[in-house]
Amino acid sequence: SAIAASNYLKGITDGGAQITTKIQSFTDFQQGAVQELVLPHGKRLAEAEDRMRELPFCLYDSQDLLMSDIVKKGASGVKNNIALLGGIQINTSPDSLDYFLPLRFDYLNNKAELLEDMLDDITYDF
Repeated sequence: SAIAASNYLKGITDGGAQITTKIQSFTDFQQGAVQELVLPHGKRLAEAEDRMRELPFCLYDSQDLLMSDIVKKGASGVKNNIALLGGIQINTSPDSLDYFLPLRFDYLNNKAELLEDMLDDITYDF
């Protein structure tokens, strides 16, 4: 989870983390990937007014870079164009609706070049 990754990062920056390369299951692998994604944002999280509020935005930024690389490498295999929607999924309690905060909605050609930023078409200020 993102919180476990944040705690891992805090342990590293505070000097108390036990770093391990042991992977026991696929969920260990997933957790390791999340920990790696959060590492570049250590200073940003340490300086954040609200670390838990900033954490999903840090993870989004890292995942957005990964997605951009994937799209660039695979775009030439697309016949037409690509619509790319990205953001943060906000999970709530089982008796409440979840939310999605869109942060990117791009229309790209098959060279991964931006044709139109459509984010303003689906968002508004409160």
